[in-house]
Amino acid sequence: MLCGIPVAQAQSEPVFDVASVKPVADSVIATKPTRAGGRITWTTDLSYFISYAWNLQFPFISGAIPRASVFRMDATTDPAATDDQIRLMFQSLLKDRFKMVAHRVTKEADGYALSVGKNGLKVKEARAGDPPPPLPEWARNESVAGWEGNISATMPEAGVVVMTGRRVSILKLVETLQRVLGGKMVWDQTGVTGDYYFAFRYARDDNPEADAPSLATALRENLGLELRKQKGPVEMLVVDRMEKEPTEN
Repeated sequence: MLCGIPVAQAQSEPVFDVASVKPVADSVIATKPTRAGGRITWTTDLSYFISYAWNLQFPFISGAIPRASVFRMDATTDPAATDDQIRLMFQSLLKDRFKMVAHRVTKEADGYALSVGKNGLKVKEARAGDPPPPLPEWARNESVAGWEGNISATMPEAGVVVMTGRRVSILKLVETLQRVLGGKMVWDQTGVTGDYYFAFRYARDDNPEADAPSLATALRENLGLELRKQKGPVEMLVVDRMEKEPTEN
């Protein structure tokens, strides 16, 4: 059963102080915006704009999205604005400049539940003032400071993924798991707050002969978390209408 919820623009939604959006002849696009203080820049297509604005993976977005053009976006805002506020500003920009109209639907879908295992967490919460632990072996040549607050999943060898989280929340881990699981929904049932350091490696499903444990086993052995298949409600965004080009800056 689908439940439709309109996506309307409320006057209270935050907006950028200044925003310029222009089509560019560029075949290289970035998957996320670059932020330096109060300035935000991004060269990408509309699907990435929407994915970021509503914090949804591509499988949870459908509808009338123009696919061909690439746009350069430059904007300024309060340097203290949070990520959630920035996402809302992107929503306002898309509705205003691209005349985007959309609605949400909720449906049952296959996904995964993430919970704390019977023996509890195997990682300790990172407290304010705690020195950062050394980077894992696969990142020893990197800058420790540059990794703080981030989580990455890379594949340094065939069929093996290494995931590194540096003072990040379980929610951020859940968002990363959704990406590496091909856009499947992951429901956070841990009840865990705070930030954590962790690092582990696992074998991709398409390479069972890789010398590494499965993702579920790696999460259980390294973090004390259980990942299991589950059906549940998934919120999707359906784009009803959207202009191919933005209105004038």
